[in-house]
Amino acid sequence: MCKLLGGGPRAEEIHELWMEYEENSTTEAKVVKDFDKIEMILQALEYENEQNKDLEEFFESTAGKFQTELGKSWALEIAARRKKHG
Repeated sequence: MCKLLGGGPRAEEIHELWMEYEENSTTEAKVVKDFDKIEMILQALEYENEQNKDLEEFFESTAGKFQTELGKSWALEIAARRKKHG
């Protein structure tokens, strides 16, 4: 990825940010990981509602894995909306 960016300071910065995310070493990395899970379950909820399918495995795969209070609260809100439609 860094080679595609031509190397240099920008590429190094992106590499450092990627490693921060992979290592889950900062609050920002934790928020981004939570947002990634939120996006997945939101999309699963949309598919369930639009296509009348049960995508429980997506919700189970994220259960108990949110690291931030924001992620946890959003996940609870999505679960409540899912229960309301189910």
